[in-house]
Amino acid sequence: MRPRSCQARRGGSRKRAVPGAMAAGGLSRSERKAAERVRRLREEQQRERLRQVSRILRKAAAERSAEEGRLLAESEDLVTELQGRSRRREGLKRRQEEVCDDPEELRKKVQELASAVRNARYLVVYTGAGISTAASIPDYRGPNGVWTLLQKGRSVRCNTWYLRTVTGSTCEVGCLVQPSRSSTGTCTLKEYVRVFDVTERTALHRHQTGRTCHKCGAQLRDTIVHFGERGTLGQPLNWEAATEAASKADTILCLGSSLKVLKKYPRLWCMTKPPNRRPKLYIVNLQWTPKDDWAALKLHGKCDDVMQLLMNELGLEIPLYNKWQDPIFSMATPLRAGEEGSHSRKSLCRSREEPPPDDRSTPLSTAPILGGWFGRGCAKRAKRKKAT
Repeated sequence: MRPRSCQARRGGSRKRAVPGAMAAGGLSRSERKAAERVRRLREEQQRERLRQVSRILRKAAAERSAEEGRLLAESEDLVTELQGRSRRREGLKRRQEEVCDDPEELRKKVQELASAVRNARYLVVYTGAGISTAASIPDYRGPNGVWTLLQKGRSVRCNTWYLRTVTGSTCEVGCLVQPSRSSTGTCTLKEYVRVFDVTERTALHRHQTGRTCHKCGAQLRDTIVHFGERGTLGQPLNWEAATEAASKADTILCLGSSLKVLKKYPRLWCMTKPPNRRPKLYIVNLQWTPKDDWAALKLHGKCDDVMQLLMNELGLEIPLYNKWQDPIFSMATPLRAGEEGSHSRKSLCRSREEPPPDDRSTPLSTAPILGGWFGRGCAKRAKRKKAT
């Protein structure tokens, strides 16, 4: 008598694969394939019909044939969808357009803004990339903005001197004293101002610059919010102090910001307060912003023009800027021995061999700027094409 198998001894039985076995849902493999082909064919027919209706809608009503008229009448849902798309596109296009107030209207608005600044008990100013366009640093979403140009596949041109000194990307920080578990104090931060862009190696949620603190050896970090990050970060961004200042404000002035990022931070706008107790909002921008309807006044003008008029109204003098006496040189911390190769960006040079600040012939850099904060954010959203 032949011994039984282990599986038979355990009381089980081995199932054999049956050709054309029914899958979950009651369809065989061949039936599922046929259903998938039908679905794809239906989708392709729908896309083709959508293209036909779109071509017809682009024609004037008098130029459409009787057959095209019947097709539109039979496709009311597609016509409604395409007309909605067209309205949304036109709305987005209008929002991207730059609008300038005429000089007399702008002057009157600045006078109203000056009165608000004088009467403000606590003024908070939010600035964006638009404050630097006069220094040949492009903004992000304007006609010649970084995201706009990169989405069109064009290179970004900028004045590299002002790019490195104005943008705030030349500072890195490290922790000198780590608090113990029983300590109620906070970390002591050491700031290192550099004469080069420290964000070469940093990116979204990756702030370490590759250098270490001279005192404690901790990894140094940049001090900016990268594209796509939210304002929940602690030091060195000083988020708590920023929100505390916003809570005290009775007047908010926004200069050169699209507010598409800042609008996501309710605490900056005191949204927890009743509407009549929220700070009055004044916006200076050439384009539409999502806070325009909340603003007490919207000024369509360039930041430099508005600020010159505002300072004149307030009786304040604007100090002249001297490139060779820029504070960055006196504040900068030199690199230690062995750190010279920790970056590849060209350092600012305090040399009068360079063209003077008022030399309008200084060429703008046409080389694409790679790495760091500048130009990132657009690429991370680009979809990679699958290799065929």
